[in-house]
Amino acid sequence: MKKLVVLALSLFAAVTVSNAQVCALKSNALALGIGSVNLAAEFSVAPQWTVELSGMGTIFSPWKNGGEGLYLNGWSAVAEGRYYLCKAFNGHHFGAFGEIARYGKGGNIPFGIADDIYDNVKVAGLGVSYGYYFKLSTYWGIDTNIGIGGGLGTTEAHDKWVFKPVGRAQVSVCYKF
Repeated sequence: MKKLVVLALSLFAAVTVSNAQVCALKSNALALGIGSVNLAAEFSVAPQWTVELSGMGTIFSPWKNGGEGLYLNGWSAVAEGRYYLCKAFNGHHFGAFGEIARYGKGGNIPFGIADDIYDNVKVAGLGVSYGYYFKLSTYWGIDTNIGIGGGLGTTEAHDKWVFKPVGRAQVSVCYKF
């Protein structure tokens, strides 16, 4: 009988907590502009705190010529904790993020930006971010965010882990429910 009461109370507590929780689904318009499919979900965990989980994969490279492609043809996953100055999903926010990524071959990028990128780049890093959430309506919003940090990376050509800068820039269209 005790187990049944504990189970019932646990289910009631889970339903109560989930009703108070707010979630926003997002897509970064900047990443879509370079041909990357991306999706993020941001969850409110306290009145001013949220956690965002995002993933991105590049399936189209507008700069692809012959056998060479954009250095972003790969995937990345990011987890970020955010603190909003007012309340979650409203106004200024500061965050800390962790990122893992794997990218493909660089080449044919304008101005030699990716000349030092090789096949099979792997990166793991940490950073800090700042952003602003523009509330458009009860459900819709635009989240801007920039971040910078550092981590370790390796390439197929250089089989050792070295320091690599990591960064992010977002202008995300958000639907909150």
